[in-house]
Amino acid sequence: MGGQVNIVIPTYKRADALAGKDYFRSARYVLPESQRDDYRRVLPSARMIVIPDGADGNIARKRNWILENVERPVLMIDDDVAGLMHTEKGARAYCRQNIPLTPEQAQGVIEQGFNLAHGWGCVYWGINVNTDGRNYQQYKPFSLTQVVLGPFQGHLWHDLRFDERMGTKDDYDFSLQVLSRFKKVLRLNKYAYVCRHGRNAGGIVASRTMERETAYCRAIEKKWGRHIIRYPRRPKRLGELLNGRVMVPINGV
Repeated sequence: MGGQVNIVIPTYKRADALAGKDYFRSARYVLPESQRDDYRRVLPSARMIVIPDGADGNIARKRNWILENVERPVLMIDDDVAGLMHTEKGARAYCRQNIPLTPEQAQGVIEQGFNLAHGWGCVYWGINVNTDGRNYQQYKPFSLTQVVLGPFQGHLWHDLRFDERMGTKDDYDFSLQVLSRFKKVLRLNKYAYVCRHGRNAGGIVASRTMERETAYCRAIEKKWGRHIIRYPRRPKRLGELLNGRVMVPINGV
């Protein structure tokens, strides 16, 4: 696939905690105009995409701004992703977990991911959402019917947009939109992102409450049905509402 990959990192109130700034070296940070001065202390102007405050304030709205204003192919990475890793399984079920990739190796994975997605006719691709080596299957290096989530998402040309009504479940909803329309999403299961969700101030972490998460869970369940995606009915803690159980009715890996 020809053309340069645009790597962008949506960010909000995290000027002092940009985990992947020196790892994703060609990435540009998408930030609201009112926070320009804060980020100017740590980023050169060439690495900033400053957008109107009205296009910010909601992660789905910001992602839609990127889809409408940044040339494809475009890769969006969360601002708390520090890098990429992979898992290797050798003889006798020996498994090496969390092997870090160098920035150069990560760039190679990004380029190969876009090339493979383009070759297979996939408009959306990403990497594994789980770093636990116990879930690694060495004979299933990719899948086409699994969700790709917000921290690492590659977009080729499509006209889909993120649904702002889904709040923090906008990434689950977007994967379901792609699967519903195109019947496939490319996910490279060998690789995963390293991040510190829930322990990093700013971003959407600051606005997450039990009440809001419950409302977003019920909203996406209502949109797609609990036979497609479901969350606990009576959660006891916020963590139970962060990851949904997805059951995509499409044959394949």
